[in-house]
Amino acid sequence: MAAWQTTSITITTLLLSVALVTFQVAGARDNMPMVSNLVEKACKNMSSDILSRRAPRFDEKPCVSVLRSDKRTVSAKDHGDLVVIAMDLLEKRSKEIAVKIESVLRDLKVHNRTEYAFQFCAADYAAMLRTLPACRNMFLGIKPLGKKVAMDDAMGALGCVDKLGIAARDCGLELDNDWSGTKTDEYYSVIRYISLVWGLMEMATDRLDYWYDW
Repeated sequence: MAAWQTTSITITTLLLSVALVTFQVAGARDNMPMVSNLVEKACKNMSSDILSRRAPRFDEKPCVSVLRSDKRTVSAKDHGDLVVIAMDLLEKRSKEIAVKIESVLRDLKVHNRTEYAFQFCAADYAAMLRTLPACRNMFLGIKPLGKKVAMDDAMGALGCVDKLGIAARDCGLELDNDWSGTKTDEYYSVIRYISLVWGLMEMATDRLDYWYDW
């Protein structure tokens, strides 16, 4: 009798262990699509948004590729996390362009409209890189509130991003007017990174910025 009871208890314990492992695996599998699809869904929403998108932006696949270049997207839990990642990507890209602009200015031998255009761009990017930390701090202040953030606070953060867009647009326009159009895409493309931050911030706060001007 004792042997039968011991065997019965062992089998029951084994079955419970198997059931627990199965439940944990199933739970992990159920959660994986939500995490892995966060980037894809966000990019799809932004690429299909036709409400007020005049500024250049990434199409769906490039959007996913850019965000996925940062490994933190794997653990991102919401759009707010993606905003912070996108801001870091924007800062990195802006610094790369700023360095390239300074390099072009050093190599220019003739004082002409091209030089003046790049000088304006250098000033624009310097302003952007000074403004970016302020935008990041503003958003981090409201990030914990998510979609419950007050309208004025959300518009303040979005308005800060607007300043970045205006500076990048002005640089692009200066170069487009005074340099070969085929060479300005690289300098103007940073607007796509700004649009990425902007669109994700709209989703994170559930607020739409209708007053942007870039």
